[in-house]
Amino acid sequence: MADRSATLRVPMRIVVDRPVEQVFAFLSDLRNDAKWWGGVRSAARLSGDGGVGTVYELDTVLLGVRDRIQLEVTAHEPPVRQSIRVRQGRLPYTAHYEWTSLSPDRTEFRLVAEVAAVRPWSWLGPLLSPVLSLLGWRYLRRVPRILAGEAAG
Repeated sequence: MADRSATLRVPMRIVVDRPVEQVFAFLSDLRNDAKWWGGVRSAARLSGDGGVGTVYELDTVLLGVRDRIQLEVTAHEPPVRQSIRVRQGRLPYTAHYEWTSLSPDRTEFRLVAEVAAVRPWSWLGPLLSPVLSLLGWRYLRRVPRILAGEAAG
């Protein structure tokens, strides 16, 4: 039987009391994912300068499944937009990041992930999207605290 997959759209949003340049610098550098995204054990830049074509490797765990993934930056427009896609990994996705300056010291960050629900994730069926949204929101809430700590330090 063929492995069927569905594409799920998982949107997330948060407002951070920091300038857009600071929020962009932190979140657009995927090496920082290990600091805030709970399922990332480590992250390294394999090539590039952070712009289009940059490749990162992340050692991840999602719902107990460990995976080493490679991500490529496919769009990069500081400090407003970035897109990434999985080059290698068990859970194919693309993610689109957008930053909006709400005031000099306040930034809205939006992330929309388009996830292909393939095995082993397809067994979750319609629960996969809410599970990913819950995890994403849980992890994204860490960003303001981390950036506040960096600004104080």
